[in-house]
Amino acid sequence: MDEQELTSRIDEALEQYRGRDLVAASEIVDLLLDLRLMLLAADEEARSRA
Repeated sequence: MDEQELTSRIDEALEQYRGRDLVAASEIVDLLLDLRLMLLAADEEARSRA
């Protein structure tokens, strides 16, 4: 997973939550966990290339 894909997913989430007054804590936790997993996968991929 590259930087462009991570940025795209973050932008999509921002669009999804932008118009809402309230966002459930569980939705934010899910988003943060997804981002963390993507970053870990990107790190592992980078290590395997080196």
